[in-house]
Amino acid sequence: MRSEQPTGFPVFDTARTERAVQFPLARPRLLRPYGAILGRDGAWRFSLAGWFARLVRSTAGISTILLIAAHGQSYAVGGAASGAVVIGSAIAGPFWSRAADRLGQTRVLPVALGALAVSAALLLLSVQFGMPPVTWVAASFLIGASAIDAGALTRARWIHLLAGSDPASGRQRHTALAFESVLDEFTFVIGPPLVTIIAAAADPVAGFVVGVGATLLGGAALLIQRRTAPIPSLEPAPEAARGFRAWLPAGVLGLLPGYVGVGLIFGSVDLTAVGISHGLHATAIAGLLLAVFALGSVTAGFLFGVIGAHWPPVRRLAVAGALFAVVMPWYALVGSPIGFAVMSLCAGLATTPILIAASSLIETLSARENVTVAMSWPTVALAVGVTIGANLSGSATDGGDSYGGLWVPAAAAALVAVSTAANVLVRGRRAAASARRRG
Repeated sequence: MRSEQPTGFPVFDTARTERAVQFPLARPRLLRPYGAILGRDGAWRFSLAGWFARLVRSTAGISTILLIAAHGQSYAVGGAASGAVVIGSAIAGPFWSRAADRLGQTRVLPVALGALAVSAALLLLSVQFGMPPVTWVAASFLIGASAIDAGALTRARWIHLLAGSDPASGRQRHTALAFESVLDEFTFVIGPPLVTIIAAAADPVAGFVVGVGATLLGGAALLIQRRTAPIPSLEPAPEAARGFRAWLPAGVLGLLPGYVGVGLIFGSVDLTAVGISHGLHATAIAGLLLAVFALGSVTAGFLFGVIGAHWPPVRRLAVAGALFAVVMPWYALVGSPIGFAVMSLCAGLATTPILIAASSLIETLSARENVTVAMSWPTVALAVGVTIGANLSGSATDGGDSYGGLWVPAAAAALVAVSTAANVLVRGRRAAASARRRG
């Protein structure tokens, strides 16, 4: 059952919530914190629906390339369409999230899902009827622009479900955000290979439709779970949550360069893995190499979600940023597929903690009225980093050296190190000034 505070935010029945904690994951000690949060009222249902709802963000790029290439166009056209998907999602993502904060998820989701279905149909029709390639790119842009950030929606639900100023609630929110980061990784581990296999075994159209269809079904499942959807506040937003700060909350901007740095890693590692597989004339090698990176990321996500829960947000960021900065430059010494695989495992272990730590800090910096849009900006910054990293590494790989782009991780490490140090310093000074004022 749920009642409402005067602010309009949901309060969940404590007795019912405690009875719901009997979740299978609660048995092993390491997974016990995850079992506790997933057993909360409706939590595992909206989290699972959100995972399916975000699949199109991982599958649209590759499935669009395969679809266009199968109809006789060059990979250059496919690449342009894939890039249009990324640009569309980066531009429109904050607008969808802002609308969800102001109007509520249950009012925004039907519009977004309808727009995605129409955009996907436009792309299929333009390809099937042989329309000019520019229309394919335009339709791909619309697909990206209509793909609402389901990860931000589920994170907002977690934050409202686990609302509270006590330390236990803060630890649970950190664990929940860590869990969503792990689900993000699974999206990119499972999504692209799945649609690729379907495209090869059946038809590229089928692979494309599966990715879009899974998102539509997941979004619909998220939509019907109205009881866990945050209710927009009827009260006027605080001054710090109005105007420009309603779009980009204070403190979030300073964290975005770190996300760009992580995106550089993603783009560089992806391109280098493809280059290595081409050099070995074994395309499947790329998938294995990326799976090793994902294995490290998922493992680190689960561990950091438990270990870091007992640390203050700034300490999480400092530790995760230092780990990232120390590990990533070692990529520059890699010169063999085995070395790349070993390094990718280490890099995966060092990547997810910085994403989780930054998300946890954003949660503490954002007013509840703007939490969804605050959680959408990291996706934009990651997309920027992936695009830049892929282009830089791609240019180096075109020169004939599959490992030539591995200087990019060193640059990413430097960017994350500077961003982390600046944020820790600023937070430390503000905490000291606040303590002096209280004294």
